[in-house]
Amino acid sequence: MAGIQIHNIHKSFGTLRLFEGLSLACPDREYMCLLGPSGCGKTTLMRIIAGLAEPESGDVVIGSERVNGLPPARRNVGLAFQNYALYPHLSVAGNLAFPLRAPIRRGSYGEVEIEDRVKRVAALLKIDSLLHRQVNQLSGGQQQRVALGRALIRDPRVLLLDEPVTHLDARLRYEMRAEIKLLHDRIGTTTIHVTHDQQEALAMGDVIAVMRKGRLEQLGAPLELYDKPSTAFVAGFIGDPPMSLVHARFAEENGRGVMNLAGALLPLPDALAAQARVAPSPELLVGLRPQQVALAEGTADGAVAATVQSHGMVGREQQLMLTLGPDEVRCRTPCTIHVTAGDRVGLAVSLIGAKLFDAESGRALPPAW
Repeated sequence: MAGIQIHNIHKSFGTLRLFEGLSLACPDREYMCLLGPSGCGKTTLMRIIAGLAEPESGDVVIGSERVNGLPPARRNVGLAFQNYALYPHLSVAGNLAFPLRAPIRRGSYGEVEIEDRVKRVAALLKIDSLLHRQVNQLSGGQQQRVALGRALIRDPRVLLLDEPVTHLDARLRYEMRAEIKLLHDRIGTTTIHVTHDQQEALAMGDVIAVMRKGRLEQLGAPLELYDKPSTAFVAGFIGDPPMSLVHARFAEENGRGVMNLAGALLPLPDALAAQARVAPSPELLVGLRPQQVALAEGTADGAVAATVQSHGMVGREQQLMLTLGPDEVRCRTPCTIHVTAGDRVGLAVSLIGAKLFDAESGRALPPAW
């Protein structure tokens, strides 16, 4: 097995400068999820690692070997595509064996070894009863297993998965996530998994790299990203649902720090007030989890006025999407509230456990002590 290191990568597409000095490391045997919205560069970075695209500058290192310029076949990397990319004229066994019989490796593997490897991988992925079927006779989950088996059959140093469960229905997607993670735990191949689904990344990743517009926003374990987002973007992207981000202004009132939130002055816990006092600007973003926001009487003391934008049931809870000026706030309640879009409501907002970010840079405010 081998770790992966990306050093100071630059990559452009015409006038679009996607990567400008991107660096990233995936330790040996780790399962890393590259997470971010469409267009942030996740798949391009994976293609650079695989050798399907070359950076304009910078280094790609697998294990201790710099692989820049090496063709994909010489990088010993397994790649499973988003659309499976199976060969329709071949059986399941033929698809699994194809990487071993490809012209570039002709003569490297004997037929007995090929047959043994096909049987071993098929048994590992529980598709040994399907070896003689054509791939167009398979379900989506079965095709996904064949694609994984084809990527694994050469015992690659690195496994790259591009949105591997996107095309599956919700129940099968959940099952395949668990199976892929169990497979990784069993064989230990260093794996990079590209996804735009933060629930998928939180469930599967040992470490998550959150990307945005070709930049690395934050790298860390799932709970670290959830509990300690380093930017407002990460806070608003991670979690189910993610944090709500509300513009606010810090002020002092009678010697105590308060936050002006949509016209309401809310007292700040001492630790947050200390953070806000040393912030570059009093203009801040406040990150709120749904449990920090509750419906209140519109005239209640300290209630923040909001407008209902939409509502719906999530399990046994009702989720409301509310607007405070230009910002959206999520609120969950176990009791069904009869509201319609456009209704005015009052919110009781607790700032205990809130996160503070600089409004201009989006960076989290550092601890004051």
